[in-house]
Amino acid sequence: MKSQLFLGIKDKSMQFNKLPKNYILILFLGLISFSLYINSLHGEFLVDDESAILNNPSTHDYNTYISKHFRIKPGVLDELKRVLIWKISGENPFLYHLFNVIAHVSCVIFLFILINSLFNDRVLSFLSSLIFAIHPIHTEAISWISGGHYVFSSLFFIAALIFYVNPVRNTTLEKNNIIVSNGVKSDRSIFYLALSVIFFCLCFFAGNAVATLPIMFILYELFFSQAQDKRLKRIRLLVLSLILMVAALFVGIVFVGRNKYIHTIFYFRGASYLIVIAKALAYYLKILYLPIQRGLYHPFAYNTMDTGKITQAFFMALIIIFSSIFAFFRCRKKAKPVSFGIAWFFVTYLPYSNIIPVCNIISERYMYLACAGFSIIMAYLILKIWRIINENARYKIVLRYIAITAITLFLGSYSLLTLKHNIEYSNLITYWQTNINNFPDGYKAYNNLAGTYYMMGNREQAIAYCWVNLMIKPDQPHVWCNLGKVYREKGDLKQAVDCYREALSYDKDFLPAQKALTEIEKKLANPKK
Repeated sequence: MKSQLFLGIKDKSMQFNKLPKNYILILFLGLISFSLYINSLHGEFLVDDESAILNNPSTHDYNTYISKHFRIKPGVLDELKRVLIWKISGENPFLYHLFNVIAHVSCVIFLFILINSLFNDRVLSFLSSLIFAIHPIHTEAISWISGGHYVFSSLFFIAALIFYVNPVRNTTLEKNNIIVSNGVKSDRSIFYLALSVIFFCLCFFAGNAVATLPIMFILYELFFSQAQDKRLKRIRLLVLSLILMVAALFVGIVFVGRNKYIHTIFYFRGASYLIVIAKALAYYLKILYLPIQRGLYHPFAYNTMDTGKITQAFFMALIIIFSSIFAFFRCRKKAKPVSFGIAWFFVTYLPYSNIIPVCNIISERYMYLACAGFSIIMAYLILKIWRIINENARYKIVLRYIAITAITLFLGSYSLLTLKHNIEYSNLITYWQTNINNFPDGYKAYNNLAGTYYMMGNREQAIAYCWVNLMIKPDQPHVWCNLGKVYREKGDLKQAVDCYREALSYDKDFLPAQKALTEIEKKLANPKK
């Protein structure tokens, strides 16, 4: 009894001493996270924002939405968020951007708390959260309003894990550097477990992240959980079973909904399908480590001739997969953060791996939550190298300067890229133009830029970008049809006819081109009418 009381007092004093330091680190992380996205707050509505918000009357009136459109379903919290913000600010996009930034700041802080709860290492927690906070790959999920639900659901994902992990820590004591159960705080643990279930439900109603949350719970139980009393273990297993059923329901609903659309992955069949899945993993890891180029359309995902072929990237992906499995088990005892980071990355990447087809083979916003696993591994490796340097008595000072310079350049370059990418989301012209600058072979961006200029009334620019698009990939009947439409509106019927005929040469049943060509031919045959 005395030892328990003594350990309890020791535990409280340790927490008391750490609280101010933790608050300072949390405040710093919050300020850094917010500062990096200040220049995104004045961005316009882009792409899907128009259909989801501007031109979506169901979200423009709160009472109408609640009475006619509100349904308990996955993603309903994101819908409700849009309705409430519209009620406050209407067509002003500022609050939508502000919400995304605040959600990201919260994710960064929650990630710090989670990692510190798991490993009791403030330095690792801080550096992991800092890398996550500044990573440029997040800009699509934060600076683009419609990408915000990936951040929103991730917030509840991390919160659910925090409270799921805490019951174990609150029912354990440290004795000779070994965690043992004392069973004193099991009632409090059940309360935390209930909070974890609540955040799981919120994650379910916020977005896609919930699909993999039960897998993280299971992996934690199998590989990272410490000893606990039997009563709590039974409760946790029951909760896990219920959560798994809810997650299975979510996956079923989302899968049916997604397959209403044509997915790029369906261009590939048989072995090429598996090749694309493997190569996509390698591509994602490349842009995670070197997030230099930003774009909605990455050519890798749309080059159907080369993407499905066996190349060096395919073998690299296989090496990465098998090396990751080996490292997960190898590091499970001596380097737990590495094992946890690997598990986190692959589990949260799973919904976007195209094993179950998704709309885009590559999208930067898909990596928002997976990036946390990458950040943990990077932080651990940096700290490991730092420890090795400190053990080198002869060259310690020189190596420290080199290491500090390298870390500063790494963090500084990520921060500058994030600020730069935010600017690229300021308006539609900049958005598509930078996509083209980053990926000149990404033909879809040319088509969308042409469409943007057309909507602005600039037909000459629309025609120019249509032609560039067709020079890259001529077998696009819809682009030929769009070009014909612009020429027709300009009064150049001969050029319009040529464009419509080109469209039909690639797809003889393309109805818009057939209809437009028939109308023009009738008009040319009867000019007086």
